[in-house]
Parts: sequence; C-alpha cells; structure tokens
Amino acid sequence: MLEQIGIDRQIKKDIIKGILSETFKGCKIHYFDQGNTWGIEDEEQLDDDAICFSLIRNESEFPIMIEITRTPDKNTTERGQYLAKIISDKLNCKTITDYKELYESLYDPSDSIIFENGYAYLVDDSNTMWADGEGGKVKIVKEIVFVNYKFDDKANLINDNS
Repeated sequence: MLEQIGIDRQIKKDIIKGILSETFKGCKIHYFDQGNTWGIEDEEQLDDDAICFSLIRNESEFPIMIEITRTPDKNTTERGQYLAKIISDKLNCKTITDYKELYESLYDPSDSIIFENGYAYLVDDSNTMWADGEGGKVKIVKEIVFVNYKFDDKANLINDNS
C-alpha cells in the first residue's frame, strides 16, 4: 500500500532510510527516486520483505512528502500515524499524515494528524496546499491524546487482542 507523511523541513534520504531500517528491522529499505531517474536503489535486492520510499517536494508548509510503498496491504493509515510520530520524535520536527481514531474502521479524508514536540493535533486539511495543492495551510482543530499503534519488524500491526 502507500503511506504519505509530510515533514516541515528538507531531509536527506539516508536519515529517513535509517529511521525506517531501525523501525522495521525485518525489512530491506530501498530509496525510490520518483523525481529524476525513477530508479530504485539496490533494485536487484528487492524481495518480499522490501519497503521502498520516496521524498517528493510539496508546495505547502510541509515541503517534503515521504511516500512509503510495498508495505503490507492492511493498516496503512495506522502505519502512517505510527511512522509520523516516530519521525517527529526522532528529528524534533513537525509531521502530518492521515488520521483515524484508534480501533475505528472509518476515517474522514479531510482529517489529518500533526505531531510536534511530543503533542498530537487533529487538523482539517481540506482546501489546503498539503492535501489538495490549492488553498491555504492546514487548520488545527484541537489537541488530542494520541495512543499509538504497535507494529512488528516487518511492518505488520500488532493486535493487542490476539
């Protein structure tokens, strides 16, 4: 599937590769250059446990969008939230991604979550540069108490009920 995480600064691919490698130790992480060559780093080493990521420019207050592909089909939104929090905490930066409540099956496509300085904020990203490519900045709705998900070293959700 595909996770998209915005970050409020320019970032080197090796830093994101390191965070993804540390988080999902059971997966090989490859950089996918969507902007120039369309080449996949170490493409000959792609296997079933490979995850690819790209860094894409965005004309919003989040100038870099991290796109992550080849992750398990299920729990894309949850995985995006999990990674956005990790990236925010490790790099002391602001991140944004899609949001849905813990254990809820539905989410509103205009709802996103921002992580910054250890806090989580529900935001409305409708009619914004981040989500739609037109409009203004995302609007903070409220601070929320965020209970993060847990994932194993192969990027699969760990279900506490099992």
